[in-house]
Amino acid sequence: MAMIFKIEYISTFHADISNIANNLDDYPQKAKRIFEKLDKVLRNLVEMPEIYPIYEHIPVFRKIIIEDYLLFYSINEKDSIIEVHRLIYGRTDIKKQL
Repeated sequence: MAMIFKIEYISTFHADISNIANNLDDYPQKAKRIFEKLDKVLRNLVEMPEIYPIYEHIPVFRKIIIEDYLLFYSINEKDSIIEVHRLIYGRTDIKKQL
């Protein structure tokens, strides 16, 4: 039987979500599409957290591309927890944001 991981959201992720929602206020369909994709990705992570690639610049993170954004998370195998850290616009200085 596959191990099910619990997802924990770091405060920076909550701030990112708020910023994205505010930035896409004039584009409700785009916001809806991005958040639906995010929801689907997060639901899949609980069963398969290692499916996405390791972020080469900071190997503790894994990254997922969701349209114009990059989702960064880490896996705590010992406690079966996925920590979701950031959802960052892909055209910013990612290393500086992390």
